[in-house]
This record gives sequence, structure tokens and C-alpha cells, in this order.
Amino acid sequence: MMETGILATKEGIACAKSYLGLIALGDASVEVAQRNGNIREITSIELETFNFFGIYAKLCTVTKGN
Repeated sequence: MMETGILATKEGIACAKSYLGLIALGDASVEVAQRNGNIREITSIELETFNFFGIYAKLCTVTKGN
């Protein structure tokens, strides 16, 4: 997690999924999360992960800002 300490008013999320570690779908980049939240100035970035025994995995990037 990265944070600047400035209060955020908007949030954007971008996720990518993986199946069996062979097929990956989506884009979990900071740029996509920023665009999804209509954010001009990022104040924090968080990564959220979920993994179900390597069968299914999900990575989400959450950006907050103004």
C-alpha cells in the first residue's frame, strides 16, 4: 500500500483474473484503475488478492484520489 496522507474523494478499481495459472484476463494496472475512478491526482494505491488453490486467482488495484 502506498499513501500520501491527503484525503481522497474518489475511488477506482481495476482487476485481472487467472484460471489454472494458464489463462489470464483483465488489466489490473494503476492507469486503468485511475481512469475507472475518474481520478486526476492519486493519493493512495492498494492491491487486493484472492487465490483459490491456484485454480482461480484475482488481483485488484484500488486507487483513491481526487
